[in-house]
Amino acid sequence: MTHDAMWYYHCLQELGPERANKINKDAVASMSAIEIKRILKLMGRVDQPVKTFDELREIIDSVYRLILPEFMKIHYGFPENNVFRGGFHECFAYEGVKKFAMADIYQCGIVVRIKGWLNGLGVKYEMVPEFTGCLMRDQGKCEIDFRFNLD
Repeated sequence: MTHDAMWYYHCLQELGPERANKINKDAVASMSAIEIKRILKLMGRVDQPVKTFDELREIIDSVYRLILPEFMKIHYGFPENNVFRGGFHECFAYEGVKKFAMADIYQCGIVVRIKGWLNGLGVKYEMVPEFTGCLMRDQGKCEIDFRFNLD
């Protein structure tokens, strides 16, 4: 993650916030589409569309077991059928950009990663709240619901 932080910092310095945020989010979206395909392959779920919320929950649980380092301190769960909720009590990315005095211009790449997984799965969803900036900065907390219409 240090590489990601320094890459983002240098992009900001060279290109400015608008271009750096766009490049960062585009790179994360591309990476997450590849990442979810690899995880599905590990799960033996190649070319199997997600039809039920139970299937989606199994995939999400597998993703987090495989890629979630402890320092990220993410919380997630499934508070009701067809709802995946995730967020941070303390966000490592937000804390990192604050150290570089860039929190006011940061646009969350973590949510782009999750959206990339869902898009890669071909699952339609509604994200609540819909946002482009940083919830930790703008609301003092980060909690996002992804709502689905699966069986």
